[in-house]
Amino acid sequence: MRKAMGVVRKEKPDVIVAEFNYQSNFRDRTSSLESLLATVERMQQTDAKNIRVIVFYEKEYQHQLQKLQAMFKNFVAIAYPIKQDELKQHLA
Repeated sequence: MRKAMGVVRKEKPDVIVAEFNYQSNFRDRTSSLESLLATVERMQQTDAKNIRVIVFYEKEYQHQLQKLQAMFKNFVAIAYPIKQDELKQHLA
């Protein structure tokens, strides 16, 4: 995740596509994705560029994903199986 955040800071991509993996062994976080989302959020506050974030997730972890959505509003969540039309809609 540290390497990913470094690339995001350096490259400033238009879109980031990531996967939500719930990690129950974290005491204070639901996923390492929190660090990336926080980085993107800070960048959006300081840079004029809007970075879109799309997160894929397993439906069985939706209740855990909702905790992440409560903390960060800067991403779109799409459940597996990914529907091509839905993904294209968020990439357009």
